[in-house]
Amino acid sequence: MNAEFNVWLLIVGLVLGAGLVWLVIMDSRRRDAEVDAVERPREAAWLSAALADDGFDVSPEAAERLLALHRVYLDAPPPDRVGDDAGDVPDGETDDARPVGEP
Repeated sequence: MNAEFNVWLLIVGLVLGAGLVWLVIMDSRRRDAEVDAVERPREAAWLSAALADDGFDVSPEAAERLLALHRVYLDAPPPDRVGDDAGDVPDGETDDARPVGEP
């Protein structure tokens, strides 16, 4: 009787351990906050090269500016509304609004 209980505990422990490992692995992606100022120019150069492969001519300086603007966007509070009724800009029109904190 004791051996069957030990086998049951082993199975439950393996399942719980696998679930815990899965949770840790699922949350192991890098976040924007983890990319420091030293790494940003390399990321911008990689982004510029990747876009050049797709036929877009984006300089590393422009890519770095876009990454900086993306960080400002993430640091800003969330928008009031999201979706079709949020006043999205229709195709062909431009939105001249600047992100918060930008000139």
